[in-house]
Amino acid sequence: MDEKENKIDESKKRILKLSNVKELAVGIFYYNALSILGPILLFVGLGLLLDNYFQTKPYLTIGGLIIAFIVTNILILKRINKLTNKFKEYNAPQKSDKDKEETNNKQA
Repeated sequence: MDEKENKIDESKKRILKLSNVKELAVGIFYYNALSILGPILLFVGLGLLLDNYFQTKPYLTIGGLIIAFIVTNILILKRINKLTNKFKEYNAPQKSDKDKEETNNKQA
């Protein structure tokens, strides 16, 4: 248990450094930007190409936009869940030795 607590303490120290906070913010920004723009460019572009090929303007482009919206939401929700779990782990109260002993005594 002590090893895990040491790792958490070290990660807290790293996170609290200003440069790491900036890097985290920039990383989140780029991930979100690419999570939005990537699917839109891919699926709308594919819809436009297929619309030109099949002469079905604008139906496949609209379909591509709907698919891009769904994919974007899935990517962002996955990222939010991952970050939420990290924050919960980071903010979880650490049990003191006294609390651990009381827990062990209750179980015995």
